[in-house]
Amino acid sequence: MKYFPLVLMGLWRRPARTIFTLVSIFAAFVLFGTLQGIDSSFSQLVDRGRLNVLVTRNPAGLPLPIAAESQIAAVPGVAAVIYRSQLIGYYQSLRNIVVGLPVDPNSFFRFNPEFILPADQLAAFARIRTGAVVTPSLAQRLHWKVGDHVPFHALSGLKKDGTADWTFDIVGIFDALGNPVREQPLLLLNFSYFDAARATDNGTVQLYSEKIADASKSADIATAIDNLFANSAYHTQTETEKASMQSLLAQIGDLDFFVDAIVGAAFFTLLLVTGNTMMQSFRERLEEFAVMKALGFTDLGISAIVMSEAVTLCATAALAGLCIARLLLPILSRAAGGQIPGIHLPLSVFLGGLSASIVMAAASALPAAWRAKRLSVIEALAGY
Repeated sequence: MKYFPLVLMGLWRRPARTIFTLVSIFAAFVLFGTLQGIDSSFSQLVDRGRLNVLVTRNPAGLPLPIAAESQIAAVPGVAAVIYRSQLIGYYQSLRNIVVGLPVDPNSFFRFNPEFILPADQLAAFARIRTGAVVTPSLAQRLHWKVGDHVPFHALSGLKKDGTADWTFDIVGIFDALGNPVREQPLLLLNFSYFDAARATDNGTVQLYSEKIADASKSADIATAIDNLFANSAYHTQTETEKASMQSLLAQIGDLDFFVDAIVGAAFFTLLLVTGNTMMQSFRERLEEFAVMKALGFTDLGISAIVMSEAVTLCATAALAGLCIARLLLPILSRAAGGQIPGIHLPLSVFLGGLSASIVMAAASALPAAWRAKRLSVIEALAGY
């Protein structure tokens, strides 16, 4: 630590150059933290997918008949079946996007015991046709409370009266502790009310979810379900909940590849920029290093000072960039209306980024540090 002032003096020998290098490293690590945080959040979401739950949908996204529920329930190995549809819209303005899921109240909460709803609110949800329950994040963001009568403008799903305006009575707020669903702008409504009021696709659902007794038999049960509709107009594709989430993410593209490619390109460029900065600094200070050696500084001591300058420069900018990314990710999640639930920068990614900055600093400063170690005092001071 006693040589730290020398490190700082070396860094601020050219303030403009140091500041530009700091900004470059800072920007790169904001990008790294943001992309890795989003990628990690998606990966955690997939990992939460249950292997004992199957999802049945039409491969083309077409609706399935609600009458198929009894057929699916009769398949050996299927313990429970639920269905749902989807109604996407907004409250008051497009900034307040809400995802509505028409479900059967009682069967939905029996199927998903991790979703917590007080018994009196569940009873009201099942009894009141226009009743709806919402996630805590949505209630907080839109300032909804139990008893509110809220308007909802659908972006898809016209009513029989030709309008896209729905109204719901908030009868409960359900939680999902430890589940990213609680961060989504989610509204559950009565399927019977939704199906009776909509103008098209009456008597159909978007998908089925099946809970199976033995996860090891998921492939056989999925095949049996799909075989029920093989010769019908409603072809199905059944897979585990985890596989279904992976399929949905695959539609975006190979997210891991894109993130790694972008971050890799940024870090490679940064390595060249930082290495060039350290070499320029070294060339400008040849005489200074020679004088320091003449005064008793060892070869390794001089190399350590050069290396410390690079580590201090990179680690400081990286730490600032990762902290900003950590603060930025929840803001991005809110700006997306909660469509990316639970988005955050994991501690492992934070520490990994900080470690990467130190390795990058060491790699970029290695040529300069090596030359500083081998610097000849006589040759360096020959023209001094």
